Amino acid sequence: MISAVRFLSKPCRGLWAVAALFFFFIWFPPALASQAYNRSVSKSELIPEALIGFSLYDKPAYAIVVEKDTQTLMIYEYKDTFKLKHRFVCSTGEVRGRKERSGDRKTPEGVYFFTKAFKKKELSPIYGRRAFVMDYPNLMDQKSNRAGNNIWLHGTNKPIKPHDSNGCVAMKNDDLKILARYVCLNRTPIIIENEVNMVPPESQLANYESLIQFLRAWNTAFVSGDRKAYAACYDTPPEDQNTLWKAWDKVRTTWQQDQVPFRMTMKDVSLMQTNPYVVALFDEVISLDRRVRFIGTEKLFLEKYGDTWKVVGEVYQPSKSHPDMTRPMVAALASLDRLYKEDKAIAKLVAEWAEAWRSKDIARYRACYANDFYGKGMNLKAWIRYKERLNRRYDWIRVKVEDLKISKGQKLSAATFLQRYSSSGLQSVGMKTLRLKRSGNAWKIYRETWHRTRK
Repeated sequence: MISAVRFLSKPCRGLWAVAALFFFFIWFPPALASQAYNRSVSKSELIPEALIGFSLYDKPAYAIVVEKDTQTLMIYEYKDTFKLKHRFVCSTGEVRGRKERSGDRKTPEGVYFFTKAFKKKELSPIYGRRAFVMDYPNLMDQKSNRAGNNIWLHGTNKPIKPHDSNGCVAMKNDDLKILARYVCLNRTPIIIENEVNMVPPESQLANYESLIQFLRAWNTAFVSGDRKAYAACYDTPPEDQNTLWKAWDKVRTTWQQDQVPFRMTMKDVSLMQTNPYVVALFDEVISLDRRVRFIGTEKLFLEKYGDTWKVVGEVYQPSKSHPDMTRPMVAALASLDRLYKEDKAIAKLVAEWAEAWRSKDIARYRACYANDFYGKGMNLKAWIRYKERLNRRYDWIRVKVEDLKISKGQKLSAATFLQRYSSSGLQSVGMKTLRLKRSGNAWKIYRETWHRTRK
């Protein structure tokens, strides 16, 4: 058709195009035209509508999709787009429908994650050679009063039959062995639906962009301390939100007053949907100057109200480093603020040490050192006598600290910086490291080293 139009005169082209459109919409009304567009997309390019998009850094990610109606399990890989990696036969609950209560022999429907893995030696024969525990019932199941537990994805030592489990998803042992390579606990989603709707990847773009925009607005409202905008992101603000704000306002105000740069970021965002909600999973990281703290892997359940997304539930994924998953951000903020205060105390010690040296105030200078200091073959007493002799020798002393870097431990820390020293008798530039230890509630110097960098 395009090649034929190309050879027509401009007036004829216009008439021909109008006629073509007229006959197209007579024979193909809009609904059928949409289907015609979908048919133009290769079947192999279609993806489950449940997979909205991932935003990852330098690594592939995987999602598992189970269709109960066809007893099929699919593994999708995401790099720049979703691609079907494997397709396997599976078996779900012998009773059709969505799981509602314990013992109903139905398989749940929704977006779930694996919380634990078992190997053959830990399993009874009914579960085959591998098993992964799902986090059913999730927060949304609980809100809907759905009950039950011990929903697993597991192998089996008997032939696979359709709808033959007590509610779990069962697979052949060899197939599950392949699948296990793609599972990351608390990260890899398993999406279970009765029927999987397949769509062109491009059809997910608008949803993906609106969700990312919402998450950015939600994050920005919190970081900026805009309580009104933050509360507007929720259908009902969590009961413990005042606790979070109290912790955040306290440290944010101090950091802003001290003009210390800080930010909060979301990394490795995954977006999945299963009616009526969307699951957003991401790593939450907060940084203060050069200090960085991993808060946790947060999971938001989102619903659309008109043109606006709202958070209808939130929870953090389990983590060994964060046993209290109710509000790990409160713990992370407190930890980061403690580090900041320690850094501030160490920087203050270094400034006090340099000023005492410059002013030749030997009492202030000595107060910066631990009693067990040792350096250049001298203990603290000998070191102070050595400094007193230098003070008498020079008419004036200047000490400048540049590019201070602090590496902190629980009991021992270090302050490294470029030291510019000048006096009436000597000039030098070098890297100085002050090794510090706790003495009561204060940091003290117990070792120091210096090496010349240039004249």
